[in-house]
Amino acid sequence: MPVIPRRVRRHERGAAMVEALLSMFVIFLVLFGMLQVFYFFTGQLFTDYASIRGARSRAVGFRDYLTDRELRVNAIGASGLLVEPQLNSSGVSDSFSDRYPTSQVSTEMLLISRYMVGARWIEYEYWFGRSADQNRQVNTTLNCGISSSMNMVNVTGTFNNYAFPDTSTKRLFFGDGINLTGTASLSDQAQVYLED
Repeated sequence: MPVIPRRVRRHERGAAMVEALLSMFVIFLVLFGMLQVFYFFTGQLFTDYASIRGARSRAVGFRDYLTDRELRVNAIGASGLLVEPQLNSSGVSDSFSDRYPTSQVSTEMLLISRYMVGARWIEYEYWFGRSADQNRQVNTTLNCGISSSMNMVNVTGTFNNYAFPDTSTKRLFFGDGINLTGTASLSDQAQVYLED
């Protein structure tokens, strides 16, 4: 059996390491690309759901501002962080910390129910393009479009410049962000039972 010089073995080992490094790079690129696509589909899912809920609210006779609130509340899962009121480190807003010692989720549920009846203002990052963190720039906004035609109610919810996680991948493929639009149409049931 011929003896392979030691230099050749080192070269083969180095080539195998380079091949492994290149294959790992491709695998990580595909993995992180899939995460970005998942983030996009999740945002789109919330936008579609919020539009359906907004259309349902308008179809049963809610006014435009209540339809807008319904759409925003149902898009909270894709709306970023809570901006107003700010929550402290224990997850409770400063104005509620003495009265309601609860977790962030419980506090948000209370705030949302009070927001829906007009007793409290809440705001999330992607609703009006404002962040609680001074160092973080957010330019995503959520718009609600309401129209009626014939006996149908049409509601469109749109995240303008939807902010993917701030990564170099986002800037490379999506720039400032992309627009996510959800549209729903339902028959106007309010005409049936809200007639004078």
